[in-house]
Amino acid sequence: MNWDYDVIVVGGGPGGSTAARSCAEAGLKTLIIEKERLPRYKVCGGCLSTKTINLLGFDLSPVVENTIYGAKFTYCSKDPFIIESKDPIAFLVMRDRFDQLLVNKAIENGAALLEGEKVKRTEEKNGGVEVELTKGRKFHCRYLIGADGAESMVAKSLFLPPQGNHGGGVAIESEIAFDSSIHFPPEELQFINLDFGRIPNGYGWVFPKKEWLSVGIGGMFRETKRMNPRQYLQSFLKGLDYIPEGKAGKVMGHLLPSFYDEKQKVSEGKILLVGDAAHLMDPLQGEGIYYAIRSGMLAGEAIMEWKKGGIAPSNYYQRAVHSDICGNLKWALMLSHFVFRFTKLAYRTLKRYPELGEFYLKTLEGRETYRGFVRTVKTGIKEFLKGQLSGKIKEAMAKM
Repeated sequence: MNWDYDVIVVGGGPGGSTAARSCAEAGLKTLIIEKERLPRYKVCGGCLSTKTINLLGFDLSPVVENTIYGAKFTYCSKDPFIIESKDPIAFLVMRDRFDQLLVNKAIENGAALLEGEKVKRTEEKNGGVEVELTKGRKFHCRYLIGADGAESMVAKSLFLPPQGNHGGGVAIESEIAFDSSIHFPPEELQFINLDFGRIPNGYGWVFPKKEWLSVGIGGMFRETKRMNPRQYLQSFLKGLDYIPEGKAGKVMGHLLPSFYDEKQKVSEGKILLVGDAAHLMDPLQGEGIYYAIRSGMLAGEAIMEWKKGGIAPSNYYQRAVHSDICGNLKWALMLSHFVFRFTKLAYRTLKRYPELGEFYLKTLEGRETYRGFVRTVKTGIKEFLKGQLSGKIKEAMAKM
């Protein structure tokens, strides 16, 4: 068989471009197929944790909009408290510029890019994978990496059912021009604002960037069958007294393909899925960028093992994702079930015990695990309630 490429990556987001860069660095002939023309706007808060920055390992300053040193928490826009750090905890970016930078890094390392072309079909064939575009053109590769997002066509060609079957959610956002009509508190410019209690199974956020306020809400609405996110966004906006009524611009949304099971499959045969396509999204925070990049790296490592003559990439990748990602996210999933059920209790406990907030920041930074955070949360709740736990709370905590 004459292969057009060793590896084809469908999707030019953080996971796809990272996987392509890893494969190209290893000397594999690699192609990225991106359905849009780059740079393209992406609906996303664009908050990169420090562990994400450390993972990438190269200078992102050209695309950083703001450096974040803390988080302001509110409950239904009231009862605020702040968790602050002397060191940065996150960096804000606009996804069009950030994604373009990552694609450029992949190209610099030898990957090819085909943009403005949509993949119509993928099929394992003749010991490799056939990739057909909507315009009829076909490519053949040894391995395919699906990095094409929450509604992944590549995933649908395999074994994964529609993401809604696993309690996936929805996020919607508006980019509001940061002009003189916005009376944003200057002392909070280096904080992100996370608001709980107003959004079922989720939260609202405000991320202050250079020229925009990214304001949005996200939640696992499909678990509750309440599917009116615009209503929740409008309610959240009304609680932000520094934004004039009617100031919000175009509202855009996207699916949240949450992690749902530590045994969920992310590869089969010659095809590997990364990021949102593999449901590798934090079910508590809704963070997907870190897991997209990390899974992209693991996919690249798996295919490099094949090049060395070792284990089949699919098996290697499945085990690596289970060990490196799923083992941590299963604790985030258990915690999310408790937090979304007893949101006010969780909020009051977090406010009452500063050490919980500090542990939370360490989790964001990658210095602590969700397993450790869950243990700390359970201790905090028991102390907060002085051991007087209701039957429902006991039952819920026993599942964490």
